[in-house]
Amino acid sequence: MELHQLRCFLAVIEEGGFNRATTRLHITQPALSYQIKQLEQEIGTRLFNRRPGGVTPTEAGRMLAHHAREVMETVRKATSALQELAEGVVGEIRIGTVNSVGIYFLPKVLWSIREKYPSVKPTVLYRHSSEIMEALLANRIDLALIANPGADRRLNQETIIQERVSLVCGRSHSFFERDAIRPSELKGLQFVSLSSQSPTGRLIRDFLARLGVSVEPVVSTDNVETVKKMVEIGLGVAFLPDMVTRSEIACAGGSEGRLTRIEVGPPITRKISLVTWKHSEMSKAAEAFIEELRKFGSTWKGCSDVIKS
Repeated sequence: MELHQLRCFLAVIEEGGFNRATTRLHITQPALSYQIKQLEQEIGTRLFNRRPGGVTPTEAGRMLAHHAREVMETVRKATSALQELAEGVVGEIRIGTVNSVGIYFLPKVLWSIREKYPSVKPTVLYRHSSEIMEALLANRIDLALIANPGADRRLNQETIIQERVSLVCGRSHSFFERDAIRPSELKGLQFVSLSSQSPTGRLIRDFLARLGVSVEPVVSTDNVETVKKMVEIGLGVAFLPDMVTRSEIACAGGSEGRLTRIEVGPPITRKISLVTWKHSEMSKAAEAFIEELRKFGSTWKGCSDVIKS
């Protein structure tokens, strides 16, 4: 059994099939199929059920996946430790995050890390929050940076940013010139909503429920960029994290802005948290990244005053 075979096997498991796995591994499908066939012959049992709709792991496949992840994690840690011993702050940092944080906050941190430690190689996984947490618990990433994570006794959580989630509208909307509205004025409005499957979407849903406001969105999506663009063109109003709209909002000394923020009731806030294992030794590269993360979090502003915890 070779490490390359295990990498191929895990890629098929984690990507949910052979086609996506070939893209990740940069090999052809016949080459990938050959590696899996060789592995199955060596073990003496099938690892996948092959059906017209795709492949699923057999019981033997699920068992091997568990042990293969442990093997690959051990190899990764050994390689990183040897690199650090020889060179200092080097190696890969595997980061998991969500759309809004990855687009609007993380790039400056990554740029700073690149400037200070050119031998550090960050890789970023973008998924829904629940999938990011699954990846962390399966040791497929080193740390997670997500909004309002659920509690888990195995994990540490550290708030990096606390920000507002604001009601926004475009220039064509009747609310554009207003600084604040009453909650009752939300009734009957056209809304573009973040999916309640996301932590921020649930936060907004619960906020509206506390205000006694029921809305029927014209569109619901988990993509913050889609929501923002629809608000800009006048499809409706939306609640969005301030980091998402900071370049479209008029700031002191800035332009007029394509969007405006409107106060409605008590402020909604969300926490962007760093999530790591409690009892796991971090590499020097990961420690350097976390240090930069804290520094940028302590000074970050989203075109408004940041709310500090």
